[in-house]
Amino acid sequence: MDSQKHAQCVEVPARPRRLTGTEAVVVIVVIAIGAVLALAGMPVATVLELLTGTGLAGLRLVRRAPLAPAAL
Repeated sequence: MDSQKHAQCVEVPARPRRLTGTEAVVVIVVIAIGAVLALAGMPVATVLELLTGTGLAGLRLVRRAPLAPAAL
């Protein structure tokens, strides 16, 4: 018998993590703003473009933000 251990050939994906409270609030606010703009008469395509553009700009700003020092 061979007593060597073999590595797994397939990686098991990690379970998806749940949203934090802050992330859930951001999602709710974005959906509410989109709904208010659509109900105010703005075309849905324009609302989607506006939310996509601001989301991409926010993502870019978050990635460029410096990390807080460890002493805080």
